[in-house]
Amino acid sequence: MNSLELKDKRAILQKQLSDIIGKAEKEERKLNADENALFETLTKEIESISNELRNLENDNKNNNKKVKSMKFNLLSAIRSIANNQPMDEAALEINKRGVEEMRKGGLSYGGQLVLPMEYREGEDPSIHVGDLTYGKENVATDKLGLLEPLRNNLVMVKAGATMLNGLVGDVSIPTYSGSSVSWEDETATAKDGKGSFGEVKLSPKRLTAVIEISKQFLAQDSNSAEGMLKADLVRAITEKLESTILGNGAGSITTPAGLFYGVIADTTDVTYKDIVGMESTLEAANVGGNICYIISPSAKADLKTTAKATNQGFIMEGSEMNGYPVLCSSAVSAKGVVMGNFNDYVIGQFGAIDLTVDPFTKAGDGKIRLVINTFFDAKPRRAASFAKKVLKA
Repeated sequence: MNSLELKDKRAILQKQLSDIIGKAEKEERKLNADENALFETLTKEIESISNELRNLENDNKNNNKKVKSMKFNLLSAIRSIANNQPMDEAALEINKRGVEEMRKGGLSYGGQLVLPMEYREGEDPSIHVGDLTYGKENVATDKLGLLEPLRNNLVMVKAGATMLNGLVGDVSIPTYSGSSVSWEDETATAKDGKGSFGEVKLSPKRLTAVIEISKQFLAQDSNSAEGMLKADLVRAITEKLESTILGNGAGSITTPAGLFYGVIADTTDVTYKDIVGMESTLEAANVGGNICYIISPSAKADLKTTAKATNQGFIMEGSEMNGYPVLCSSAVSAKGVVMGNFNDYVIGQFGAIDLTVDPFTKAGDGKIRLVINTFFDAKPRRAASFAKKVLKA
């Protein structure tokens, strides 16, 4: 058990001890034989846990002295693996934390390097990239600088989608359909206006991507090269994840369904009335909140060159359409337009990043392949929160 779990267990035992004493005092009597036996057992357990916590604290202090100046470098770790050399202690410690995240989530991994996505409150003492330090406060820290750029690059998150990270196992997200009211005659029986509760289940689905880097690039030690590699890694994950979410795939037990699945393309040219119709669809379903559009570049080209009516400007002007903000992404299914309250869409991230370093497949080209495996799922909490359209090709 880690220090937090030990402290929680000690607090529970101390509460039990206090309850025993409190009961006897309230009844103005001494402890009976059974209570005395339990009192001694609890006291010994509390003392044992306290000793274990002191040992952990001493170990952390010793580790802090040992690796105080160590720095984790992703390029260096990959270089060591590619050259069949042992990784340094910083990389081994980072890898250990990543493996712990995978095991905690019940996820399998096969790469030589497993990168933790983030530090979560309640884990063992944190590791901060750049300077490995132990024994610091349990404050949420992005260990590798990957999670925040991932959030920032996702157009779904920019639109308001909820991203849950560090999930463990299948997760049920509660949903509520909302309630309704109605007018009735003075003596008529009121209709049941309660809404219905439900759930959306997120389960880890493997997302895989490939990055190829040259051996010459791998030999670099600069901060800019390190930053570029991390950016490429984030971009590879982002593009695959978002093209799936904003695509038209049916979805399966291994892949999230695309928002445009089942949407039939228009057979006539888009009109301003069509776009306003999307708004009325949402209003009819009582969808409110921060509503916006996400569209594809090809849909954007059509909407920016199609007039609302004679001498009335274009359907989309600037970064707005029908008075609502518009985000554009190449990840959107061709000619796709989706309007909605994206707070009602949930993206779940599970475990760590499983990184396989393959120095053989592209060896003839002087390149090394990095095979990335991560685990995500994505679903709307409320399907009615989104109105979708695919413009005529």
